[in-house]
Amino acid sequence: MVKLFKKIQDRMRYFDWWIAILVLGLMSFGSVMSFSASAGLLMGTPLSALSKQLVFYFIAFLMMLIGYHASQKWIKSLGLIAYLMYGLSLLLMVMTLFFPPINGARGWIIWGPISIQPVELYKVCLILWGSFAMTRQHANNYNFWHLGWIRFGIIFFLLLSFPDTGGLIITTGIIAIIIMASGVKKRFAIVSMGGVILIWQIGLRAIEPILSMSSHYSWRRFTAYLNPWKYAQTTGNQVINSYYAISNGGLFGRGLGRSLQKNSNLPEPNTDFIMAVVSEEMGAIGVGLVILALLIIVWRLIYFAFRTPSMRYRLLLVGSASYLLLQMIVNLGGVVGALPITGVTFPLISVGGSSILSLGMMFAIDLNVIKQIKIEKEAYLADKNKEQA
Repeated sequence: MVKLFKKIQDRMRYFDWWIAILVLGLMSFGSVMSFSASAGLLMGTPLSALSKQLVFYFIAFLMMLIGYHASQKWIKSLGLIAYLMYGLSLLLMVMTLFFPPINGARGWIIWGPISIQPVELYKVCLILWGSFAMTRQHANNYNFWHLGWIRFGIIFFLLLSFPDTGGLIITTGIIAIIIMASGVKKRFAIVSMGGVILIWQIGLRAIEPILSMSSHYSWRRFTAYLNPWKYAQTTGNQVINSYYAISNGGLFGRGLGRSLQKNSNLPEPNTDFIMAVVSEEMGAIGVGLVILALLIIVWRLIYFAFRTPSMRYRLLLVGSASYLLLQMIVNLGGVVGALPITGVTFPLISVGGSSILSLGMMFAIDLNVIKQIKIEKEAYLADKNKEQA
């Protein structure tokens, strides 16, 4: 028994327990909240929603453990894997055009009781592809436009045509942050981001009359973002009910399972608006703790990203951190009305197999990268001590 324990301890020597424990904690909390929030659904039962969620959580955490134990040869072969996965995700995204839309937007492959959202896989593929493409750019001094932007452009226009505004914002943000982390001048980055925000605000308000007349439900969501009270009987209803949920929760919440707004008022209480339910039942403190846990995970990824001389490792971890942060911001932005409602799930809390499995895949890569960084750091310190001796 002692030998077995010592062997396990040795195998888990470089395991990042901060990330693992926080992910497990968020999964546990997500299980409880998915059960509670699903009580307001007109179809299905809370127990069925919980059982599916637990299966996805188990597979995702198993992926993390397998990814951590993978050899260094595996992490070195990620370049080929990145391009293969990128091609697969592009194919799956095109396939969604042949399936019926859900809530006015395409983006799902539906096969009986199974529904797959390829854009979630694409986010992880984009992190892999972006980090390897930018590393190759540095190594071979390629022209900036030789990084496969045609493929990215195809996905961009697919997301625009679905329309999947949330996926568009997050994927564009991920690749932008990876490019910045690879060495683009900060002044250029700040000016570009400021320009995008300015165009976004002025442009949306300029075309509000056109959006309000649109028959497409997804485009009309933008009018709710601009003025939810003006469209309270239509697209603004979701945001207003989210406001009520947040207001009802106050600081400490109404108590677990006691949300009022999840009962037929919030359209997607266990996915898009699960944080509104968390706010109503667990209060601002509960929401704050969830955000804090995710921010600590983001901090761990960035911490290790800048403790390695490997540009590839750095961009992989920075890309993962940006994925988590952007997903959280876009979801919460929709819940509080700071951003349009885009159908983006909250990381590790919302019900959704595609999202959870993609995060499991991402963390599997991250834990392996962190292991390699720790091994290389240990080897460097050992060599330095030998030289001093």
